[in-house]
Amino acid sequence: MRLSRIVFGLAAVCCLASCDEGRLFPDNSGRTEEGRTAVFSAVVSGADTWPSGYTIALAGFAESEDYAVASRNIAVSADGICAAELTGLPASVAVVELCALDRLRRRVATFASTACAAADDIVRLQVDTVDVSMAAAVQQEIFNPTCAQCHGGAAFAAAGLNLTEGRSFAELVGVASTKAPGTLRVSPGSSDESLLYRILAGNESAAWGYDHSVEVVRQEKLQLIKNWIDHGAQYNYGIQN
Repeated sequence: MRLSRIVFGLAAVCCLASCDEGRLFPDNSGRTEEGRTAVFSAVVSGADTWPSGYTIALAGFAESEDYAVASRNIAVSADGICAAELTGLPASVAVVELCALDRLRRRVATFASTACAAADDIVRLQVDTVDVSMAAAVQQEIFNPTCAQCHGGAAFAAAGLNLTEGRSFAELVGVASTKAPGTLRVSPGSSDESLLYRILAGNESAAWGYDHSVEVVRQEKLQLIKNWIDHGAQYNYGIQN
């Protein structure tokens, strides 16, 4: 009888030891993190020109959507090198971008992008160098697609103002307007005193024969110009160096 109790006790101890060992060393073979992973690397400049309320991020977007499904703010080293990884991208993500986001995680400007398929495990976004300054965003998101058509495109610059790359900011910042004497085209630090912002945000230019307020209708783009001016209208990065 006593021998039976000893045998039973040894069996119970062995069973418990086996269960404990299973919890300490689980079988993880074949397990993967849910979703895809995006990786980015480049030499980045101009990230420090943005005021609070904006972030430079690696972000994933669903097709035709302006709000990021997933995002991760980038960090830039002292020598400009940036490497970032964004994990857990769901199948709805159709494009991965290096971009500027506002407080709502809405896309304000895209600096680099790559399409991705739902079957991709790793999505790679790799460029050599990229200017992510606020000035670069204003140029590529507003001046290039909208303003330069009349101001510098096809060798014509309305009102003597050229808004093409390499010339735009030098002809705007601190320069007197030819249409509104006594007013600066862009007055650094004050959008209210800057003719550029005033004619885009209101109908002040309607008296000139063309109302410029019809040109920039998306609020986040108009806010980009306002914040760029109020933050000092910096332009000594990337395309203007």
